[in-house]
Amino acid sequence: MRYFILLFYIFFTTSTKAQFFFDFPPRQQVEQNRGKFHPPYYKGGDEGVKAYLQKNFKQPKNREKVDGRIVIAVIVNAKGNVEDTQVIRSLTRDLDAEAIRVCKKMKFKPATSENRKVRGRVDITFPIRNGRLSFVNLPTIDI
Repeated sequence: MRYFILLFYIFFTTSTKAQFFFDFPPRQQVEQNRGKFHPPYYKGGDEGVKAYLQKNFKQPKNREKVDGRIVIAVIVNAKGNVEDTQVIRSLTRDLDAEAIRVCKKMKFKPATSENRKVRGRVDITFPIRNGRLSFVNLPTIDI
């Protein structure tokens, strides 16, 4: 059995047709296809997303003083509408529900693959300081 495996290995590594057996699909073709995918894009980029979140995120009535991040995975369909959302990183139930509500209202430029509009995924992060949305690294103060 060992000799058979050794002969099999020698045959396929020295043969010119063996390259297709061990290297399928060719690496060049895979690298070219990777370069043509563009993920969903929100108008204004990161700054546009921050402005939208600050404008539309409403603080829950029962605010707990927690610090952290909420990460929401958003699936954008080929028309640019939010198709589905899922909480990746959670803080509290009320803050998570508000983050999902805000994400579902967003409108994106759809993802493209080889100049075709396709579904894509975007992760949106909500930084929370003292139970409030805060893009500044300084702690928020209640007055």
